[in-house]
Amino acid sequence: MMDRPLTVYIDFKSPYAYLAVEPTRRMAEELDIPINWLPFVLDIPSYLGSARLDKSGEVAEASRSRAQWSGVKYAYYDCRRYANLRGMTIRGTVKIWDTNLAAIGMLWARGQGDEILQRYIDGIYVPFWKRELDVESVAVVEGVLGDAGAEVHGFKTFAQGEGAQKNQLMQQESFGRGIFGVPTYVLGDDIYFGREHLPRIRWQLEGEHGPAPDVGYELLPDDVVETATGRNLDVGISLEEPESYLAIRQVLIMAEDLELAVKWYALPPKKPSSQPDSGDHSRGARHRRFRAESRERDQRHYLTQELASGDLAPVIVSLLEQNGISLQEGGSSVAWAGAGYVSSPVFSLGEEIFVGRQHLPLIRARLERAVP
Repeated sequence: MMDRPLTVYIDFKSPYAYLAVEPTRRMAEELDIPINWLPFVLDIPSYLGSARLDKSGEVAEASRSRAQWSGVKYAYYDCRRYANLRGMTIRGTVKIWDTNLAAIGMLWARGQGDEILQRYIDGIYVPFWKRELDVESVAVVEGVLGDAGAEVHGFKTFAQGEGAQKNQLMQQESFGRGIFGVPTYVLGDDIYFGREHLPRIRWQLEGEHGPAPDVGYELLPDDVVETATGRNLDVGISLEEPESYLAIRQVLIMAEDLELAVKWYALPPKKPSSQPDSGDHSRGARHRRFRAESRERDQRHYLTQELASGDLAPVIVSLLEQNGISLQEGGSSVAWAGAGYVSSPVFSLGEEIFVGRQHLPLIRARLERAVP
């Protein structure tokens, strides 16, 4: 095991961070390593617009584009899929919550030991995603701290003064270092955004023996995986994106192992993302730059240097030809475009849509249970 500290940033209003807590804890327990848990408060409106629902669940106010709504709807669809595997509840929030107070509570709990901190994290996450907790109420957060076993005397004063200042400074410093989303893992000089990087993080912590694993949403031993409704898998790929290249061999291996029928489709070209002006120092512009830098880091981690710096299109075409794959046009790609197609590859298994190769462990598990 490598003696390297692992820092994990979470925000209580992120369902992706919520889903990352348990597998991260289990990895840390198995490897007997400490984790430095820190709060990072997302400023969602700065890059994804904002919205508020009324009591009937209808949109009362919104400032989101059609593409932003598509991405948000897919994100909840995706998170509920994994929450259902382990009996967790994730209900869409009625507004974008200010989680700074909950972050201050996390700082207070950190000072009283890891056991209290872990109970506090669960005490916020579980009821919050059932819509049963007001994380903007000092009394509510203080109550969660008390239930977690924390000493709460002085918390209100801390939350309004020193704690607020400490949290604000931490948020500014974290964002200034390029932390833009959650969960984010910092291991030495490496920064990983998303729990799909846990396989590689484990590999690094264990000493980097053997080839590095690819991204993947790893399943937990007690996850309840449903059987796929059929054994036909549609795969949409882009000839331009490294994520598609990295998925092709995995799909081919899975298809051979499971004697699986796969149809391959060419995804419609994506509109090039607008790059913020170099003189634009707004949070939204900086967020987009940090996200682009994160994607570049991922390519360096998972691609060879030659592939990361070259034109992938001819390499992908050659790989497809070697395996007798002809890309079809249309088909599922029409549905994919309206179901949160924000990156490639995209998979269609029955009525389920999966965006990204990190879903291949679950796709395989569903298919393994299906009768040939």
